[in-house]
Amino acid sequence: MKKSRFSIGILFFICGLNFATWATRIPDFKSSLQLSDAELGTVLMGLPIGSLVSLPIAGWLLTKYASRWITLMAVVMYVVVIPSLGILSSALSLFIGLFFFGMAGDIMNIAMNTQVVSLEAKMNKIIMSSFHAVFSIGLLAGAFLGGILEKENFTPIEHFSLIAFSNIILIPFSFRNLLTDKPIQDDTKSISSIFNLGPYLITLSFIAFCGMLCEGAMADWISLYFKEYIPDSPFPITIGFSFFAAAMVLGRFIGDKISLQYGVSNILILNGILISLGMLLTLLFPSIYLKIAGCFLTGIGISTIVPLIYSQAGNQKEIMPSIAIAGVSTIAYIGFLLGPVLIGYLSDFVGLDKALYLIVVLGFLAAFISKTWANSK
Repeated sequence: MKKSRFSIGILFFICGLNFATWATRIPDFKSSLQLSDAELGTVLMGLPIGSLVSLPIAGWLLTKYASRWITLMAVVMYVVVIPSLGILSSALSLFIGLFFFGMAGDIMNIAMNTQVVSLEAKMNKIIMSSFHAVFSIGLLAGAFLGGILEKENFTPIEHFSLIAFSNIILIPFSFRNLLTDKPIQDDTKSISSIFNLGPYLITLSFIAFCGMLCEGAMADWISLYFKEYIPDSPFPITIGFSFFAAAMVLGRFIGDKISLQYGVSNILILNGILISLGMLLTLLFPSIYLKIAGCFLTGIGISTIVPLIYSQAGNQKEIMPSIAIAGVSTIAYIGFLLGPVLIGYLSDFVGLDKALYLIVVLGFLAAFISKTWANSK
């Protein structure tokens, strides 16, 4: 089981690394293509559209092939798509590239979480949070590396090619010990339609949606916020995102323990409050150190929402756990990809500094839904 856990962990690391690699280069693409915030938001729409299109495809693949083969396909897609992004020279071509990037990400997301569900069944133990911590480690690594390479004047194509090569190197370490689960033959409709989840899982999905929307917005826009609103910062523009990612790692490593001690519903309510307070700290105070602290606090708030929701989804008895995870994770992942788009459109009307207040609102909304869900149990 240890070897399988390590192999699955590599998948989560790859997924986080790849997304952070793209996120740290968004300011470069905005500048080189001379995009307004709204135009950038439109380009970023390629990600959630690709994710939505891939949902029925991933559902069909799960009925035909074991999830380990689907993860391999997703990594191969990443290897092709990521360096391709670096050579795109128009908004339309970047939109198309991000469409395929979103497809790869969602297929990977569903397949690797299915692997975790299978492993939890074998171990008779909930370990979802630890895997999402590894995803956050990938985000953190990608953020630090992106900041360093940006300072060293690496071009996006050089940066992206390096990451694609690292994906290739990691494939044999991951694939060999993945679980050989069987294709799902009887629940195709449940996989391909989010409307079959039922009210309990839909409520959980909305909480995860809020958390992941905040996470996506932070990943794609916080570096640009530091670049445009703190031009004299002594730190790289990725400093806020780096502390945010570090907090995600910390929160997810302790998530399983604190949820057992204080209760899942209480932690989810606290998560939403911390998201809002952290972003208020970042946006309201001029001190660079308070802004960094706010990013860290926001990361702590977001960190355990999705792992806790996935565990709750996997433990319900009405729908097969792997199907529940696939549905809930897809809704959450769409939020992850829609966040940057919404921030982009809002930013064009009111400015990025005000658009980011959407995260404050969503934090309180997540806390409210979590409170309502707790009272209904």
